[in-house]
Amino acid sequence: MVQRDLSKKEKLLLQLMGRQPYLTNRELSRIIGYKYAEYVSTLQKKLQNREYFSGPLMFADLGKIFKNTVSRVYAFIMFNTTYDYVRSLLQEIDCWLYFYPMEEGVFRKYMVGFMNSDIQKLREIFEYLKKEGVIYYYHLFEQHGKWEVINPTFLVGDREAPIKPDFDHLLANTPVPDLEYGSFADIQLNDAAQLLTIYLWDGHEGCDIKKIIRKEKKYREELRKPLKKKLGKTTKEERNLIKSKMKELKGDLLLKEFRDAYKMLVKNNILEKVYYVWPFPHSQCSKFWLLIRSNSVEDTQRIIFNFGRDVRIFTRVSMVRSAETNEWYGAVYATGDTFLAGELMTALDQYPEIEERKLFPARSYPSSQWQARSIPIEGYYNQETQILDYPYNLFYERVKQKVEEDFDQRREARAFV
Repeated sequence: MVQRDLSKKEKLLLQLMGRQPYLTNRELSRIIGYKYAEYVSTLQKKLQNREYFSGPLMFADLGKIFKNTVSRVYAFIMFNTTYDYVRSLLQEIDCWLYFYPMEEGVFRKYMVGFMNSDIQKLREIFEYLKKEGVIYYYHLFEQHGKWEVINPTFLVGDREAPIKPDFDHLLANTPVPDLEYGSFADIQLNDAAQLLTIYLWDGHEGCDIKKIIRKEKKYREELRKPLKKKLGKTTKEERNLIKSKMKELKGDLLLKEFRDAYKMLVKNNILEKVYYVWPFPHSQCSKFWLLIRSNSVEDTQRIIFNFGRDVRIFTRVSMVRSAETNEWYGAVYATGDTFLAGELMTALDQYPEIEERKLFPARSYPSSQWQARSIPIEGYYNQETQILDYPYNLFYERVKQKVEEDFDQRREARAFV
């Protein structure tokens, strides 16, 4: 991978954005040596168009906004059927976050992310799918705390940063941040706060509140159009339901409500602003998940935090627990040089402290099998109890119905042969 693809000032800008996301463009221009802050804005647009960063994004601390325990779950699954079919089934579990297709072997593979309020109920759905032969294998990993984003280092002093980790010093002492969620802030997320949390999570409209409101209004107008067409073709009872839904979608979105919600989230230190800075144009990078279990949690943490330290790689690291074995793993999602994953497992062989490692290389991006969305809150958060609770029994029944309908269709098709 060519390292001379960026000027020194471009590398410095990306490095500063990745490490200090709250710096203003005026501050960035002063540090980099530009005369005007507008130069920084122009350069950021060019770098974003060249796929060198995404964001800003603002992640909410799940421990502070929900009274109950909410976690993330990563499901690694293997199957023989099509990606589209498996994805359509799992999207009935309406707490999904993303679908990342893995490199294929004997089986097709997905890494699927979920928000979670009850991992045992989620596990029951996967057990059903395995029993019915829809999937061949699955393994759930639960992330109880936060992740840490370690953006690429482009420059070490005046020198180019390496593009591969320092595999000889993965167990060196290194600062390990606290990955625990904060304590519940005893707040209620009204409708505006819920919408704002959803939009900020994915960095919609550059996290600009005015633009977010305009986007939501446009989205609601699009939802109203097909409902309006149905009004003259339905019964009186159905018309009343449609009118009620249209009235709900027309509800005022007041800038003050969104600003107040944002102030509440900021006041309680709930939002964390980050940029995802890519070491090379995103579509040209290789991507993989690495799970490591060593003889101690301390060694595991040192390895995952040293992996992306002072190197031209993007990593997002966390600690996860296997729902099958209850053992803890260090998880690294990495984006970097295309040859990195091929050398990784051999390089890790030198560490007897590592008792287990699992490598999940992702397929090329973009791909029609990739899909992602923001945090699913609407409809599942109770403002009175301050609890986010997903109806897994309902999800189970939806998945089961879809599987049975597909079985009936295939049986009917065979009958006509």
